[in-house]
Amino acid sequence: MKSSLSPVNRYRSKGKRIAFVLLLSLFLMPVAWPQVVCEGKTPQAEKVLTYLKGLGNGRYMFGQMATWVHDENPDMDHPTNWLKKVYDHTGRMPRYGCLTYDFHDDPFPDSAWNNGVKKMWDRGMIVGVFSFYANPAGKSWNAPVDIDQILAPSDNPTRDNFYKQMDRMAGNIQWLKDQGVPVVYTPFVESDDRNKWHAKQGPENIIKLYRLVHDYFTNDKGLDNIIWAYHTTANHGALEKYYPGDAYVDVLGKSAYGTGLNFSEYNWALEKKKNAGKVIWWSELGIRGRSDPARDCLDVVKRLETSYPELAGFVFWSDNGHYNVIGNNNGPELMAHPKIVTLEAK
Repeated sequence: MKSSLSPVNRYRSKGKRIAFVLLLSLFLMPVAWPQVVCEGKTPQAEKVLTYLKGLGNGRYMFGQMATWVHDENPDMDHPTNWLKKVYDHTGRMPRYGCLTYDFHDDPFPDSAWNNGVKKMWDRGMIVGVFSFYANPAGKSWNAPVDIDQILAPSDNPTRDNFYKQMDRMAGNIQWLKDQGVPVVYTPFVESDDRNKWHAKQGPENIIKLYRLVHDYFTNDKGLDNIIWAYHTTANHGALEKYYPGDAYVDVLGKSAYGTGLNFSEYNWALEKKKNAGKVIWWSELGIRGRSDPARDCLDVVKRLETSYPELAGFVFWSDNGHYNVIGNNNGPELMAHPKIVTLEAK
């Protein structure tokens, strides 16, 4: 049957149909809406973080503090470096080693710490970095600081001091980035330790400080070779109370000192691992006190298997052999255990 529309009306109707189809297609097209994009990490940092997330449940990483503060040399082949001490004692090298950039005592030039970190990475280790920031008020490391001065919008001596220290540390991490080295970075050691200046004004202020360093390094300095780490003392409840937030932390943990081998907030940490993708571990581990008799290092793997199987591993403390494999029994046997990950057994 012929259409009752005139030629003109038919063209108008056809035009309307075309316009409708074009309009509909616009709605169906993918649209590049504005997005809030989180900065990624360098490929090396992503690879390390993915590796760490795969640990636990029968594969526990052996870590060792290479240096804390004082005059422990950052060169892993130096006799005062704890990686060297552990290797000489056991014949094996930890999978993870951690250096402290000590801005309080300042015993070495930054180049020594940087080259120490790079050597560890070049040897195949995963590398951690602690910052021990000097008291920005110009006082002792354990003297109080008015944190509000650091967070103030305008210049003042305390703020200027801390920003200079952040710039110095950022420059070191930038140098490492230029060498292709990712680092597991802890800006504040034991966020709740009231012996240290950064923790004396409670959780709210140290959380602000941690976030300040994170945002300054990430947003202002563009440092994307960092895996962000956070930990507290063994104090029960501290891990949750002082937590900077999921957006600021990749790795979280607690310290454990003495014979108990405890991780009192394991269930909370486990929730962060399962629901927020966090790595959890013993960030500092000392398996006995100075006056306690030497103990069996194999107790560590037994404790992990029976109580904390989801932990990625542990980091033995330095300072003195009673904390680690040097001053206890079966250190070589622990490092040779099939469930312990060392540099030789990745």
